Amino acid sequence: MTAYMIVRYHEAYSFVVKGDFLLMILCVVYILTSLYFFLCNKKSASKFVIIPFVLICAYEAFLGLCQLLGYTSSHHRLYSITGSFHNPGPYGGLLAVCISLFVAYYVKYGDDKQGKHLSKLWYYIVTIVAVAAIIILPSTQSRSSILALGCSLALLAVGTERIREKIKPFLRKYGLWLALGLLVAGTGAYLFKKPSADGRLFMDKICINAISDNGWWGAGTGHFGAAYGQAQARYFKQQIDENGKDDLDWRAINEHDRMTADCPDSAFNEFLFLGVEEGPIVMLLFIALIVTAIIISLRSDTIWCYGLTTLAVFAFFSFPFHVVQFQIMLTVLLSACVSDSQFSICFKDRSADSYTALAIMMTLLMVLSVSIALRGPQVKRYKQAALSWKKVEKWHLMEYYEYVVEDADELVPFMNNDRRFLFAYGQSLNKMGEYVKSDSILKLGTEISSDPMFWNVMGNNSLAQGKIQEAEERYRHAFYMVPNRLYPLCLLAKLYHKECDTVRFCEMADVVEHFIPKVESDNTERLRSEIRDLFLELNNIEEK
Repeated sequence: MTAYMIVRYHEAYSFVVKGDFLLMILCVVYILTSLYFFLCNKKSASKFVIIPFVLICAYEAFLGLCQLLGYTSSHHRLYSITGSFHNPGPYGGLLAVCISLFVAYYVKYGDDKQGKHLSKLWYYIVTIVAVAAIIILPSTQSRSSILALGCSLALLAVGTERIREKIKPFLRKYGLWLALGLLVAGTGAYLFKKPSADGRLFMDKICINAISDNGWWGAGTGHFGAAYGQAQARYFKQQIDENGKDDLDWRAINEHDRMTADCPDSAFNEFLFLGVEEGPIVMLLFIALIVTAIIISLRSDTIWCYGLTTLAVFAFFSFPFHVVQFQIMLTVLLSACVSDSQFSICFKDRSADSYTALAIMMTLLMVLSVSIALRGPQVKRYKQAALSWKKVEKWHLMEYYEYVVEDADELVPFMNNDRRFLFAYGQSLNKMGEYVKSDSILKLGTEISSDPMFWNVMGNNSLAQGKIQEAEERYRHAFYMVPNRLYPLCLLAKLYHKECDTVRFCEMADVVEHFIPKVESDNTERLRSEIRDLFLELNNIEEK
């Protein structure tokens, strides 16, 4: 799977730096973790590898407590607690993974009598950090992290004989009530943030459609946004074609789906995201990889399968593998599940196989290290380009489009996988009258983004060049992609007004007047006002 992914990253050109460079670093982390288990005593290795999890969880718990008490501010204006993350979702996921590991660690190694005083101190530290994380976790309001933790703890209870024997009588007596309680809790969790849950379910449906549309090999690395946008546009257009009076009859669309639709950069399901980009083959390989690691760890009675289970369940409802902390966590847990097991070759055996395995790992480590070193200068250039773009972006926000055009051209080879850069540069070119070049830049954006604004601006380019039919098609496509936005309908109305197509303009003006957008704002009222003014102007001309 890794070899296949590296090949696909190279096919994606500009995604090489973001793709295979990070993948090589994660491979090094995997090998180093494996080597550590390979060379060390099993129990001491487990105790050492869990230390980073304790440290990061302690830091995040402390940060969360400070945010809850008001000593520090969170990184999101809508939420009071986010830890070091930008929203509470990943923060809750990290806490859940660490909690599951700490609980499993205490259950598995809590009776260890070796190094009595030091062991007791360490267990107290792990317990305190775990309790602090458990207290903070509900404050994140992350239902997916709580569900993931619950699944992991259930697996721990079933997989540990002494716990299993203790809960059997309880389940026989109260099993039905427990099931009813879980059902009520699950329903309450769904209703607590229903729009969010509905949005994720809708995204899953569109992702499945995108996987079906793109076949076994997927849309390609970095092209999730484009594949998702195309699949969503087809989904809504099909509803209009089947039930609508005309090809812009937004009332023919399922209202719930229409209001739920958006233009995400990633799915809230890492497995479906992988299926869209790389195809179902890689998606199934990845799932098999995780399941195999969990089974190996579970059979070997080690703690790592519980952390990996939490992370895997959480990945069904969020995007942890887009966050570096979780990528490293996944790599360490995968390696630990396999290496800290009865199936691993212990170096102390001094067998020929053990030396062969060690030689293979060391060779891979050296090859990867050399590859990373050679890629270093290229990574540095990309980082410098990203820093330059942050300065140029300010010009775009201030609407100094000529400055953007002047400075952005040299950044294209490094930033052509950044949708914000491509849109800002393409829009700036449009404002400066460079319509052909603007189109070429915006088309790059449509290959990686599901944002319909790319199509709106491309429609403006076509209109400015006198390509009326092409402009109309682009505006319509923008509407189909996210049919709860008013802007593409207003652009269509203006197009018909400019072409003096009175009948179609009046029809579109009526659509704009009665259209119900997802969000009513001053901007939507301003857009309606512009079309009303054009309508009144047309009536005055006809009266004269």
